[in-house]
Amino acid sequence: MSNALVLFLPERPESVWRWLRFAGDAVVGRGEGAETIPATSADSAEIERVVAVAPAGAMTLDWAELPKLAPAQARAAAKLLASENTIQPADALHVALGEPDDKAEAGVRPMATLDAARMSAWLAALQARGLDPDAIVPAALLLPRPETGFVRGALGGEVVVRGRDSGFVEDPQLAPLLIGDAPTDTLDSEALERAIAAGVADPPLDLRQGAFARRRRWAIDWKQVRRLITIGVAIAGATLAISLALILRYTLAADGLERRAEVAAAEALPGGAGQGNAVALLDERLAGMRGGGYGFSITAGAVFAAVEAVPAVDLNAMTFERDGTMKLTLSAGTGPEVEAVKARLEALGLRVVPSVFQQSGDRINGDLTVAPR
Repeated sequence: MSNALVLFLPERPESVWRWLRFAGDAVVGRGEGAETIPATSADSAEIERVVAVAPAGAMTLDWAELPKLAPAQARAAAKLLASENTIQPADALHVALGEPDDKAEAGVRPMATLDAARMSAWLAALQARGLDPDAIVPAALLLPRPETGFVRGALGGEVVVRGRDSGFVEDPQLAPLLIGDAPTDTLDSEALERAIAAGVADPPLDLRQGAFARRRRWAIDWKQVRRLITIGVAIAGATLAISLALILRYTLAADGLERRAEVAAAEALPGGAGQGNAVALLDERLAGMRGGGYGFSITAGAVFAAVEAVPAVDLNAMTFERDGTMKLTLSAGTGPEVEAVKARLEALGLRVVPSVFQQSGDRINGDLTVAPR
């Protein structure tokens, strides 16, 4: 068992508080009085678990055979069974179910019934002392379950008796009637402390159920946060490394293509690559062959399309310059026809500068200078 503080709840408010402190299975501290209870602040690394022990005289213990049900359904069924054996209203009762004591009796489970107001008073008293127990265990269930007869032990100022299917505080008048001639084993202090340690480590029944269940406190797990930050940094670093590797790869590939283009351009030039920048020289030679701007073919194709689209317009002459400009000599019936040709050429992405058209008979003649924009 890990380090734990075990508090024995007083049956009455004026009763004395008692406590034991465990380190593993050994008792390392004990005391009486609420003022002697050790602090359990977040800075106290010695205490990891707080368990309260409810007095046997404050509740009734039964063993009920219940089928496998969801926790809420099982508690509801147990509360219905408990209400049949008491005159108290069901709403005033708190019923808690434990785990089966024996795997061979999987359906038989311990059931504790007590006043809900008593549970509220215990929790209020604990919280007033800065304590929020991890579990509240019935005192009788801390004693080992006997095969036959009964086991007796002194827990928190009261003598508690446990049978195979019973648990109660020893009363001078009632105990002899309940025990009869059955053998009774009284635990010494050493055996009793071992039983308490085992019961606290794995409580057979925890009264903190239903409305009295311990609320989970959310806390930041800084170790997990640091781990997530480390993973995030590693992912970001890997992503950056991949991006840099791709950039380097593309840069090397682009440099390779540029070198291949230079080699191909040098081979295409007369005299090889000894004339300077092979790519620039090849571009210059290509411009000389096809003309500047859009080249002769593209410009001429646009001109022919524009002229053919306008009736009564004739192309009399066409001159292409090295700078990509083309001079057209047109003959048209009217001025709007010349404007239609001009508009079509401009729509094809060309800049058009008209000259002054002269009247010659029933037609007009003039020039259009076409150039790239």
